[in-house]
Amino acid sequence: MRKRYVPLGWPHRDPHHYRFAMPNTVWDYRLRPVEFMLLSYLCYHCSSGRSDEVVSVEAVSEAVHLTVTSVKKYLTGLLGKGLVTDGWFLTSELQVTNGEKFFTLPNEVFLLELPPSAFVVYAYLLLIEDRRTHTCHPSYNTIAAATAVSKNTAMKSVSTLLEMGLITAESSSYFDKRGMKWKGNNLYTILPVRSAVAAFHQQQLRQLELDTERRHIRRRQEEYDRRHPRAALCASTAAQTKPDPAKLPEPLCAR
Repeated sequence: MRKRYVPLGWPHRDPHHYRFAMPNTVWDYRLRPVEFMLLSYLCYHCSSGRSDEVVSVEAVSEAVHLTVTSVKKYLTGLLGKGLVTDGWFLTSELQVTNGEKFFTLPNEVFLLELPPSAFVVYAYLLLIEDRRTHTCHPSYNTIAAATAVSKNTAMKSVSTLLEMGLITAESSSYFDKRGMKWKGNNLYTILPVRSAVAAFHQQQLRQLELDTERRHIRRRQEEYDRRHPRAALCASTAAQTKPDPAKLPEPLCAR
């Protein structure tokens, strides 16, 4: 049998190595978006072969890009609901066992610094997507009801996912029995997460370069003002003597 040629840079990837599983029953708890995101990270931590390793609040805070105070608050909420233990381990209710239905999230999702509401909406789209076509078409009301957010928040979250390049959306329409045309739900397509991560890193790099250039210009201006104090003094004096538009006399035609 002829061996299939795999180009350099396209290694064989085991799905278990770059995705983690979450049980479908997690939606029954009606978790807040922040709680859902924290629970997702704990599932990721458990599936990455470190299930016996105690995870610190500081590590969770850094991973989900939230303050330590917020992480402690919502982890305590998960503890009160019986979903995690004192050491922030998952309870048996959230352990994915054989025969239990589950969906998967990509490990790279934590690199995108998604807002909690966008995170939970993205997870819901992955839950209901067609595994063959990677598409789904829920309404905003359906998304809001399933993720425990408002309809406006669901719409904003979808816009965030579109901007991040995680999904695409196509408008649809249908005809009723009377032949009238109505607007239907959007058709969402789940895109490869690696492309979104690459675009996000490029955006961060451009912002870093812009901030560096701004700091360089500011230092040059400060150095120039230090070497030419008279010019700096004249500039500050001119700014002080500039008339205030609010204190100018009212034109005669306006009276």
